[in-house]
Order: sequence, then C-alpha cells, then structure tokens
Amino acid sequence: MNRLRGTPYSEYLSNLTSPFEARKLELALRERLAEIHHSIMSTAGIYKILELYYLRHIAWNLKLALKAKALGRSYEETIDYLDMKAEELVGRRDLIVRVLSAKDVNEAVSLLSGTEFFEDVQKALASFSSKGEVRFFDVYIDHAVLTAISKEYASNFRIYSSPRATDVGGVGEIVAADVDAYNALSILRSKLWGLPEQEVRDLIITPTYKLPSAVLLRMTGAESTSEAVALLESVYQIPAQAVTGDERIIDLVEDRLTAEMKQTASKAFIWQGLSPGVALALLRLLEFEVGNLAAIAIGVEAGMESKNILAKLRL
Repeated sequence: MNRLRGTPYSEYLSNLTSPFEARKLELALRERLAEIHHSIMSTAGIYKILELYYLRHIAWNLKLALKAKALGRSYEETIDYLDMKAEELVGRRDLIVRVLSAKDVNEAVSLLSGTEFFEDVQKALASFSSKGEVRFFDVYIDHAVLTAISKEYASNFRIYSSPRATDVGGVGEIVAADVDAYNALSILRSKLWGLPEQEVRDLIITPTYKLPSAVLLRMTGAESTSEAVALLESVYQIPAQAVTGDERIIDLVEDRLTAEMKQTASKAFIWQGLSPGVALALLRLLEFEVGNLAAIAIGVEAGMESKNILAKLRL
C-alpha cells in the first residue's frame, strides 16, 4: 500500500483503515476503476457499448452476492467483500443490498425480475440446483452481459464505423476477443460440470468471431476436455499437452485467451481523441492493472515469493 501512495490510486487507498488486507485494497482499486468508467460512459453519447461494458462492474458484485446466498452465507458474512461504488453511481445499490438480504438464493434470484440479468440467473439457479456447482452463476451472468454487448455491436455496426467513431476496428476487435473467450471457456467449464449438451450449446453467444460456430458446436460434443481444447488449435495456439487435469487445462486456455485480450486492447490503445475504441481499450487495460495489483496484494499477504507472484500476473 505504501508503494502505491504516489500513484493515481493514492486517494482511494487513503480511505482504508487498519488492519490492512488484500481484500480491502482490491475493493479500493475497483472503486477507482468504476469511477473512471462512469465518467467516460457519461460522455459516451451514441456509443452505448461503453454503457453496456459498465455492466461488468455490476455483474462482479452480483456474482459474489448470488454465490454467497447459494452457499448459505449471511449479509454480514458477505458485505465486506463488496464495494458498491459502481452501483451507487448508477442508482442500483439498493438492488444488491436486497439480494444480499434475501432469505435464500431462490428469493435473491426472484428479486432480479425485470433486470437484464433475470433470465440468465434463473438458468444459473436451475443448473446450480441440479449440479451443485456455484460457479454456474459466473457463467450465466457473464452470458447476460456479453450477449447485450454483442447485440449492440452487431446491430449498430454503422454507428461504430462512422467517421465520428474513427476506429471501429478497435471496438470490434475487443468485442470479438471477449466473446471468443467467453464462448470457449463457458463450453469447457459447463461440460466439465456436467451441463447437458443442449444447454451448453445455448450458452454460445452469436454472432461468433474468430471462433466460428462450427468449431464451438463440435466442442460441445467432444468426448473430453482435451479433445475440445484441441479444436481451438485452428485459431489459438494452446499447448494443452504441457499440463494434466481438466481444471489445469482450462486454466491454461483462460491464460492464453486473456493474453490475447490484453494484446488486442494494447493495440487498440492508439490516441485518436477519446474515440469509443480508445476508451474501451483504456478501460480493459485498467481492468488488467487492477487485477495484477490485487494479485500482488494477495500474494504478499500470503507470504509468496516474488517469482511466484510474478508468474501469476497478466503482464
């Protein structure tokens, strides 16, 4: 924390009180990220995609809240793990509080009726109830957010390719990288957790991009995780043979796709004024920065060696 005092995060860290913990530091970093995104979104005008990407901040808290309810945790056990600045900025704090205060996960899901998440969290609840895997809430909430993002881009391509946008390639490439990563990882994880094949197929977000529908559909019918990952080789080089175990193979795929996303955002970050592609690239790169700083704090708190912390960063 002391080494971050001279950085743009200093103001947000100054509000933290002893005892200092990695969890508190991460929430402070995420608060700054939400405020920057909100300020950009407020001047985005016709570029609604920046507003839809803001849902990622809401989704982050919603995932934690619903998983906590699914695991039977109380409001008091959960609230310290959330920073609701993102919700406060758009007037949605009360909804998350009500979800956290629900008597159980069924009531928590019902409280989301009328929101953009409701249809997907209902499916997440059904899958959780059937398979007992709490991470289905992550998969389905991300599905809700990225479906909205993909539809916006596909439906309004001309807006983003107009002279005012100046860099449609930046927006399109970032959306493509996010959708590709989601489609591949949701298929792999949902198959591993025993979701029926048709339900796995229903998770695929369209339109697809570098990973075509044909490849994704073949992945859903693969006999094993290794076989499904091998189908990605036509687009992404993933040395899956270097590790063993389904979870580790999927982690390797996630690392490879995350590196692709970071490279895509870095290439798009070319100053042309605050065009939508530059703004989106800035926000995605800030997310990586926050993730890396949080990982460092967690590693330091756990007493890990520097080299082991560095190995886990997405640089």
